[in-house]
Formats: sequence, structure tokens, C-alpha cells
Amino acid sequence: MSISLNISDVSRIAGVPKDLLRMWERRYGFPKPARDDNGDRVYSDDELDKLIAIKRLVDQGKRPGKLMAMDLPRLQSMMTTPAVDLDVDLLLEMLRNDDTASLHGWFQKQLLNLGLRTFIYKVMAPATHALGDAWARGELDVYQEHLCTELVISLVRQSLAEYYRDSGSPRIMLTTMQGEAHGLGLLMVEALLRIAGAKVISFGTEMPMRDIIMAPVGHSVDIVGLSFSCHFNGDDALVMLSGLRERIPSHIPIWVGGNGFAEDIVMPEGVELFRGLYEVEQACMNWPRTVGEKESSGHDGR
Repeated sequence: MSISLNISDVSRIAGVPKDLLRMWERRYGFPKPARDDNGDRVYSDDELDKLIAIKRLVDQGKRPGKLMAMDLPRLQSMMTTPAVDLDVDLLLEMLRNDDTASLHGWFQKQLLNLGLRTFIYKVMAPATHALGDAWARGELDVYQEHLCTELVISLVRQSLAEYYRDSGSPRIMLTTMQGEAHGLGLLMVEALLRIAGAKVISFGTEMPMRDIIMAPVGHSVDIVGLSFSCHFNGDDALVMLSGLRERIPSHIPIWVGGNGFAEDIVMPEGVELFRGLYEVEQACMNWPRTVGEKESSGHDGR
């Protein structure tokens, strides 16, 4: 699924100043953003990925003019520390051998090479699925899966430090309901939302129903975000969500994600189900900003 980003989003995520983005567009013909109804620049996720690669190569001393006409695979092949797809066999081998040092070093190298956002999409998300499948096939013990999870959580938390902020929009609380102890998906969403500029209030996993109901008002949040893994019963989740929707103020939407729901599930009114990380990221990017934030962050890009 393609996402649409304004110039402030792209500048923040790729690490390229807005003025430089405009200069590259004029001088080199890339990026080539579309225009929205207001005449503001709108970028695709493919353009963002290419800009991230160009920024890394420029930081390594390459000249931007020669990079703009190259496609993403070519740019990645030029990197001193090229991005690689997840090596599932290597990951499982390190876990089976209880090789904690190598496992930590491998994840750390991928995170440093790729950057946090790409690491989540290219390594963390597929690793989560691979671990779950391996455990279901009996190829991993529970403690090995937990070890890998804790290593990744620790690394991502460290990398997230630069994205913590006292302000941001929208204000989103994240948690899971009691009985849902899996927090890796929640952490991936938290990271992407923080990168996108949201103010995230994370309550961890298994928050009591009473507290989920009270927290949105107490913390003046715009959105309540909940995660359900495939281990959580979808029918039970629907009942709980219906109860929450009745007791949380109607102007506060409830966002739900995870693999705990069937394809044909119908959510209660006022509860929105997201099927993937891209959808959550796009919804955050498109969240209405206040007038002051628009003036300072995204509507000067014509």
C-alpha cells in the first residue's frame, strides 16, 4: 500500500532539509512529488525510500547529482554497508545455538545500516512472523523466542530515544488488553508513530479495562490504539472493544491492529481496524493538525 507524505514528513524521516528537497527537485528533477488539492507537495513511500538511500550515500561523500537518476536497488548496491533482506536461516541458527552475542550484534548491525524505520519494515516485522512460524512448527523453544524479542526491544528502545518529545500530533495512547501479553507489534507501531511526529503515550501490555477507559480523558489523548496478536481470541476482542467504545468518549477514535482478526470481521462503529503498519503510518500522517502546526510543519511546500 502506498502512503502519501508531505514535505515536512519526508524531511523529518529522510533527514533532508525542506529547502534541499526543493533544490534537488529543481536542479535534478528528483524527487517528483505530486500536488494535493491545496497545491502542496505530496510524496510517495517509494520516493521516501529512495531519498533515504540518497541521503546515506551523500553522507558517505557521494555527489547527489549522479545519484538522482539511479533506481533504489542500484543505490543500495553502492552503500558501504548495504541493506540486506532478513536471513531467516541465520536468525534461527543463532537462536538454536543460544548465541546471544552474535544475535545481538547481527540485529544491531542491521539497525545501524538501515535506520529505524526501514529496520522495522525489513527486519523487525518479518522476524516477528518468522519466529512465530518457527515456534508453531516446534523449531524453537519459548525461551529462545523470548530472548530474541527482548534483544530487539532493547535495541529499538535505545534508537527511539531521539524521537521522544513533549509535544506532537496526534496524541496517541498505546496498550493491549488483559490477556494480550505480546508487545512487539505495539513497539513497532510506537516507533513508526513517533517517527511520524505523533506524541505517543505507551502503557505497555495488559492494561486493565477500567484504566483503558479512564486514561484517554486523563491524558487528553486524540486516539486510543490497541494491539491484538493471533494468540488473542477475535470474538473476545470484539466484545471487549464494544464495551470500550460505549465508555470512551465518542470523539476519541479507537485504532486496532494486529493479526487477531479474521478477514471478514466487522468492527463496532467508531473502531477502525488497520491491517498493516503502512496503514497506521498513513493514518497518522493524515491526522488533522492544528492551524499553528500546519503553518510551521507542512504547508509551506508549494
